[in-house]
Amino acid sequence: MLALVWERRPTDDGGTRGSRLHACLKLVYYLLFALLYGRAGDAADVVLANSTWTADHIRSLWRSARGRVRILYPPCDTAALESAPLAGRENVVLSIGQFRPEKDHALQLRAFARCSS
Repeated sequence: MLALVWERRPTDDGGTRGSRLHACLKLVYYLLFALLYGRAGDAADVVLANSTWTADHIRSLWRSARGRVRILYPPCDTAALESAPLAGRENVVLSIGQFRPEKDHALQLRAFARCSS
């Protein structure tokens, strides 16, 4: 998110399209929040993340906790799925995630529209 604000890249929520002053104030807000967030991480004995991306993100913000970040993947039993038939299935694209500007869901929709046309 810091990169989006710093580069004043447009997002669908209009968050970085404002004036330079607005972008600078937003950047200061995010930097202060990241600093406080990092300080909170200093107090953690163990840090668990559910993916390599999240672990790397936490390591970038919580520099002193880098060695304490561990990945705990969500449990998912795929053995039952191995016997599921693939024939006769409908082609579906499913995207699950938070609606946040950096996830750029609009880009996913545009890409899907191009692929399906």
